[in-house]
Amino acid sequence: MTNPYGQQQPYGQQPQQPGYGPPSGGMPAPYGQPAPYGQPAPYGQPPTGGYGTPGYGVPGYGMPGGGDINQIKDYKGWAIASLFLGGLILGIFAIMKSNEVGTYKMQGNYMMAEQASRTTKTLCLVSSILGGLGCVLFLFAFLVPLIVYGVS
Repeated sequence: MTNPYGQQQPYGQQPQQPGYGPPSGGMPAPYGQPAPYGQPAPYGQPPTGGYGTPGYGVPGYGMPGGGDINQIKDYKGWAIASLFLGGLILGIFAIMKSNEVGTYKMQGNYMMAEQASRTTKTLCLVSSILGGLGCVLFLFAFLVPLIVYGVS
């Protein structure tokens, strides 16, 4: 098939109309791909280390202090245990926050994952303390009178 100017177009390509397209005549890099060698990153995008991945070691990006994302704990086991120890409400919130840690880690949002991990730890700690106090109160309220007055 020929275009109105009599030139043959390669199969599968759309005809290029004059006045449209990139100003330099070249094709821009696809979204998420690194800029050509020696070219700065486009405005508003972080520097990349190749294939659209963030440049590791670049200040201001990634995990603060260069830590490993796997070091952020989600405390899921403790959250499930706090469901039984400290009550349903705090346990449910602890499990929800623990799930948020995993979600933020999967997204690569290190700051929010760390914050959700600290919140989960706090909820689990408060729930465990309340559960311990509840056990002590149970001992004094029910078992001590049984021992003092005896079971006859």
